[in-house]
Amino acid sequence: MREKIKNYFANKPRLKQFVLELWTHPYSARTRWWARTFIYPFIIKRGRGSIIRRTARLDLNPSNLLRIGEKTIIEDYVILNNGIGDIIIGDNTLIASTALILAPIKIGSNVVIGHGTRATALTHNYEDVTRPIKSQGVSGHLITISDDVWIGGNSVLIQGITIGTHSLVGAGAVVTKDVPPYTIVAGNPAKPIKRYDFEKNAWVKVDK
Repeated sequence: MREKIKNYFANKPRLKQFVLELWTHPYSARTRWWARTFIYPFIIKRGRGSIIRRTARLDLNPSNLLRIGEKTIIEDYVILNNGIGDIIIGDNTLIASTALILAPIKIGSNVVIGHGTRATALTHNYEDVTRPIKSQGVSGHLITISDDVWIGGNSVLIQGITIGTHSLVGAGAVVTKDVPPYTIVAGNPAKPIKRYDFEKNAWVKVDK
């Protein structure tokens, strides 16, 4: 169905713009109240036992997915924006208060994303110096957070990165590169400080 909608509007730019303005405030990413009230319940795919707190802000594009797994919790004042891609969240995951999630992003199961974290999978286009950057649109590159990851509060995740299974991101880290599985990273830019050694059955420090 989503592909049919996209294909229908592909060659109808004026109609697409008209519908977009009906759906979204003309100079804001905020979805209009009528869509949030009457349409959101039909386009949000939620697993059994999932919780979306009342004060969470959902800025949704109906042609993209928002899928939340079983027993996953979206806490107060979280912002989820799937304007340019899908947001897919696994089971038993927690996104703590005031986090910002900008699609496209895939989050696994048993993940904890600390308060104030910014996972921004999009960037503003800037190449045309004759036009304001604000008017040049955005492009996105998928962020992937694997299963069983813990991301400390106030971290920043840059577009295009992958965080491997059972990895930890220290609070306040700025992650600009992929994080291998079973690795702890910290700092700005984030660098590995420990890795799990399966031969020693222990976390070992990473040599600088």
